Amino acid sequence: MADIVEDIKSRLDIVSYISSYVQLKKTGRNFKGVCPFHSEKTPSFIVSPEKQIWHCFGCSKGGDLFAFVKEADGVSFVEAIQILADKAGLKVEKLSKFEKKEDKSEKDDYFHAHELACEFFEKKLYDTKDGEKVLKYLKNRGLKDETIKDFRLGFAPDEYELLYPYLLKKGIKKEIMVKSGFASSKGIGDDKIFDKYRARLMIPIFDYMGRICGFGGRALKEDQMPKYLNSPDNIVYNKSRLLYGLSHAKKYIKENDGVVLVEGYFDMILPYQAGVKNIVATSGTALTQDQVRLIKRLTQNVTTCFDTDSAGFEATKRAYFLLQNAEMNVKTVWQLDKKDPADYVVDHGEKFLDVIKAAKDFVSFYIEKLVNVNDVSQLEGRKNILKEVVPIFKNMPSTTKDFYIREFSEKTHISEVSLYDDIEKFKLPFDHPAREDNLLSGNSVKISVAEIIIAVLLNYPSIFPKALELLKESDFEEYEKNVYNELLDQYNSSRTHFKEWSFDAGLLAKEREKVNVKMLYVEDKYDEFSVEAITVELEKLVDRLKKDSKAKRLKNIESEIKEAEKAGEKNRMLALLMEQQEMLSK
Repeated sequence: MADIVEDIKSRLDIVSYISSYVQLKKTGRNFKGVCPFHSEKTPSFIVSPEKQIWHCFGCSKGGDLFAFVKEADGVSFVEAIQILADKAGLKVEKLSKFEKKEDKSEKDDYFHAHELACEFFEKKLYDTKDGEKVLKYLKNRGLKDETIKDFRLGFAPDEYELLYPYLLKKGIKKEIMVKSGFASSKGIGDDKIFDKYRARLMIPIFDYMGRICGFGGRALKEDQMPKYLNSPDNIVYNKSRLLYGLSHAKKYIKENDGVVLVEGYFDMILPYQAGVKNIVATSGTALTQDQVRLIKRLTQNVTTCFDTDSAGFEATKRAYFLLQNAEMNVKTVWQLDKKDPADYVVDHGEKFLDVIKAAKDFVSFYIEKLVNVNDVSQLEGRKNILKEVVPIFKNMPSTTKDFYIREFSEKTHISEVSLYDDIEKFKLPFDHPAREDNLLSGNSVKISVAEIIIAVLLNYPSIFPKALELLKESDFEEYEKNVYNELLDQYNSSRTHFKEWSFDAGLLAKEREKVNVKMLYVEDKYDEFSVEAITVELEKLVDRLKKDSKAKRLKNIESEIKEAEKAGEKNRMLALLMEQQEMLSK
């Protein structure tokens, strides 16, 4: 495992990768941005290309590139290996070999249950009379045999006791069946369960790595409700963090540096069959921030292709705001003859490719649409347009904003000056999708003066002789004292030719991760300081450390005097009073 981990690290730049999630700005040797893991206004998230680590001084999360992927995408270490290997263009054979048997997790049991269920549904599609009818239905919808098999479509017969007895025999626990949505209880507290998916076309849902983690069951009877019965959220399935078809499409998304985003299973499958391979779908949920992060991992370019009714347009707008916040390029398709992508492909086949290529920039398209449905010569029409378009301009970068405001002004004859004024005054509603990624201030984790002093000495070894004049071992608490003594030992062992610290052995090697974080803090805070300036800063820090230590001791003495007085311990009280007077006189 060590080999593949190091190979991935050597091929991927931590700054470039994290930049696809976080807007980073160079600050000295490092890069800084707003933390993606907690709410804050002032950036406290730092990435070090030299140390190949990241750390947030607001929420204390940090680590290497693998730790970031685990935190950002909610995956295991082994899953992070696969994600990063894909990004690096490395092929990892038999991912399971990296997992120790004793590390087998609860997730594995769920994935196993879903794989067994999929095999069951596939068999019923091909081996039953009712399954033959479903197969005919799929072919009538335009699906080819290879597509049906590629997406592993199946059939759940209209019976109550088929799947769950099969899974029980395979060793799947009832709890897993119920939580996965395969079975339900007939009554509250009733141990007897029955198949939940009945008389449904079964569409398996794959995670990023192609493992089956859920199902969408489409009704096959006219009066059957709901039309789609989807898996409930559980340990392996979260609909807001998945994009249907991503495991099939990710290779093509990277090759084309773009993705087509649709709604619904068949709106993904049929265009994929027609040659639009870089396509994914939301299913049962509007586009979410987590899904945007999944897309941004592979590309910055998105073409939305939702239904052309009013609900589809609202979904298109909402998707644009989320994608705009992530600084992605958004185009949209709106010329499908009032059909959804699946039906359009059935009628027009590969012409769908041309439609995608002709997609319009969303903002230009939206401005045109607004102008067409509102009378800009009338006050009411202008108000309606401004109400819609100002939120779009609100969070745009200046250069982009200038371009679109010029375009909008030309089409509406509303002056650019008044537009800028309206945008400046406008405040997005709290629940507006453009605010979903806006961050509020959060609490920062404090770093002690003693920790800063140690980190300063680690970053600036040349000023350690000055520290010897200012500091004593007793000035530190236990951990900082140990590090200080380590530095003292290293300095004394090579005093005549001392230049820098060694991190290859001893406490500094053992505590490298912890030490790196403190050094990162100092790099950010004092990066532009000269040796002279940092020496002055060290003097100030030591003075503050001693004053804080003195204040802390005086406070403790005050408490101890009260305790001694209550206990009638006169000698102890007198000793404490003398110590107090001596400290106050200094």
